[in-house]
Amino acid sequence: MGKQTGRGRLLDELIPENVGTGTHRKRVQNKTLALWSTLAAVGLGLYYQNLYDMSPRARAAALSLIFPGAGYIASANILGTVLLLFTYITLPAALFAWFGAGGIFFPILIWTLSIPGAYLSTGKGVFEHSALVALAVWGSFMTYFNRFSATAREKATAKRKDRNEFINTELSRIDSLATPAPPEADRELGLEELRDFQYVFDQAFKDNDDWSGFTDIDQFQTSALRYQLYEMMYNLGCYQGIYAPNFHGYASQAFRNTIEKSLTPKVMGFWKWETRWGKFKTDYDPVVEDNIMVTGFFIQGLMMYTANTGDLRYTKPGSLKFQISKDIVYEHDIHSIDKALVRQWKSNPYCFFPCEPNWIYTPCNFQGMTGQIIYDRFFNTSHAASVMPTFEESLNENFTEPDGSILPIRSELTGFTIPGLCGALTDLVNAILCRGYLDHVARRMWAIFRHECIAFAPDGTLELKGLVGADKLDPGNYRASEYAIFPILGYVAGEYGDVKVQKAARAMTEKGFGKVTLPSGATKLDPEKSSNTTALGAIRAGLLRCEDWKNVIGKGPSKTTLAGPILSEAPYPGVLVAKARSHDSKDLDIVLYPSAESGVFPLGISRLVPGQEYAYGAEKSVIADKNGEIKIEVPVEGRTCVHIVPI
Repeated sequence: MGKQTGRGRLLDELIPENVGTGTHRKRVQNKTLALWSTLAAVGLGLYYQNLYDMSPRARAAALSLIFPGAGYIASANILGTVLLLFTYITLPAALFAWFGAGGIFFPILIWTLSIPGAYLSTGKGVFEHSALVALAVWGSFMTYFNRFSATAREKATAKRKDRNEFINTELSRIDSLATPAPPEADRELGLEELRDFQYVFDQAFKDNDDWSGFTDIDQFQTSALRYQLYEMMYNLGCYQGIYAPNFHGYASQAFRNTIEKSLTPKVMGFWKWETRWGKFKTDYDPVVEDNIMVTGFFIQGLMMYTANTGDLRYTKPGSLKFQISKDIVYEHDIHSIDKALVRQWKSNPYCFFPCEPNWIYTPCNFQGMTGQIIYDRFFNTSHAASVMPTFEESLNENFTEPDGSILPIRSELTGFTIPGLCGALTDLVNAILCRGYLDHVARRMWAIFRHECIAFAPDGTLELKGLVGADKLDPGNYRASEYAIFPILGYVAGEYGDVKVQKAARAMTEKGFGKVTLPSGATKLDPEKSSNTTALGAIRAGLLRCEDWKNVIGKGPSKTTLAGPILSEAPYPGVLVAKARSHDSKDLDIVLYPSAESGVFPLGISRLVPGQEYAYGAEKSVIADKNGEIKIEVPVEGRTCVHIVPI
């Protein structure tokens, strides 16, 4: 999993020839088609058989086995026509419930009800040619999608060849233009980015039942509260991991608050319903089976906190209480969550496993693998390495289109995907989701998006080409928005050191959504125009510089830094911490700003040498107590530097 160099890396970064060739996917698809064909054959056989005297009603009902509502064609009356229309008015909603919330119960219900519906709506006779009509409709549907898929595959294969022509050249240009991140010792948040980040603290210190500032629409799809909380965790992980590794205090408390809030019934209650209508079970444990849209995202945030702070509280059995309701609680810990992830990656024939019951989403599995990388690094295990060959093989063969773009979704039950979901936004997001463990895939995705979608107008304005459908949708509120992609572009470009694109994307974000200043002094995108998810993405766009995300995942702060003193107490509201780092495991370098008015603020420093004297300003010193702690008061006005060193 280490970085390759030379010819090997260049070959890895090209789109491989085996994409989209997965035998398991094809086997599942063939089984699905065989089952449907069998149902259709049974329906036709019953309709035409003459061994038994079947009533017209029974013959019409049998015809409904071909497809939902087919029996209404046999009814050939007003009631049958009305019910046929009703079936196809409600079927899209049922299919959406299946796709969006795992509710396979709903399309099954629509199809099942059409059988007695055809029986009851049929009179004394049937339209004798109805079976031929139904068969023609079924055959036309099959033929259309077969040809549609074949044509799409041919076009995608040609596109793969075109992409492979430019990928290496584009990556060379990307590498040559990349601006390195400042040295670790110099990492410090500017006041503008710090004010943006302050919003995360404001949200994290709200009560568990206070959802003001969050976008609250539904708990099933991308606007769900859990994704907003997970994005807060990732922002906090970047803040501590990059800028303030030696600041625990209220930063760690904010992280813990966010973790605990993500386990509350309002966030987790959705799984009860998805388990009922998607799995037909009443065991609502959100960890043990499927649901990587929780476990995958969550373990990434958990491991960011644990690795950055060294706090092992969430390794204790029962430390994480998933509250499906006030009365239904499932106890887990980091290790039980990780065990469930690894077990399912190893046991599922796709390697990838579902989020919504029966739907496999690649982004959720990528999030989980990112968390697994941090877990292995911190706990000195090798679970990711043990599944990575199969994981990548399945990614290529079962979840990658022939043109190299990664499918966001595939049905575990049927083997099919949903056409049209694979757009430019998917390529862009995967440039960060695969970072740090499938780096050649991540770089490939960035090269594709950078080459195909990014342009600058003569006046220097950033323009995006080739965006369609969901590329122009704010995923946090489902509103049409041509600007919602820019926060994501901002942090991806920052990760690859493309400062020009990063700055332009952030400028377009502010242009499209505007900014507001909150009573605390924090700034955020205008909530009237932007979802909370998009606003949090814009914060990450201000945090990341070249390879920051890769290093947060794969390395973390240095052992020297993590062994040093920590800023364990600081008031909020009161002070904002732009930097907190130990350079030699003995000192503590802090940069503060007032969160509101200037003043003198108390600070607590711990993990010092008991009895050691420390200087912290001009002619100011203090002796650490027997616990290795000191309490000091510091005047903070504007950018204020405090350097604590042993003397």
